[in-house]
Amino acid sequence: MGFFDNILGGGEEKSDLNLEDVIEGEGDVINPPADFYVKKIDVRNEGDVELIAKELTSKNVIILNVSPLSKQPNRLKKIIARMKEYSDKIDGDIALLSSDLVILTPKHVKIVKSKPTVKK
Repeated sequence: MGFFDNILGGGEEKSDLNLEDVIEGEGDVINPPADFYVKKIDVRNEGDVELIAKELTSKNVIILNVSPLSKQPNRLKKIIARMKEYSDKIDGDIALLSSDLVILTPKHVKIVKSKPTVKK
């Protein structure tokens, strides 16, 4: 752990990099409002479905945090089914980003989905 580790990359230093500090910046006060936005919404109940539908109608891309309902799988499944039905109705799209995040897109915005390939 010395000179050669630094050259060969064996002695990597731990970084205290906080990505939120990098991503978060001071507000953009110079540019005008955008035509549409990417918004994160925490889904807590069935009433949030109307809010999500309104945002999709406004051409916003929605990232749903479904972790508040993770202990209520039947309720969550019902809400996601309603969101999928609405997404199909408006010609939008829906996809799973992770076990806690779902992305919904408005009309004419499609998500490229790929299934994991099986290694032989």
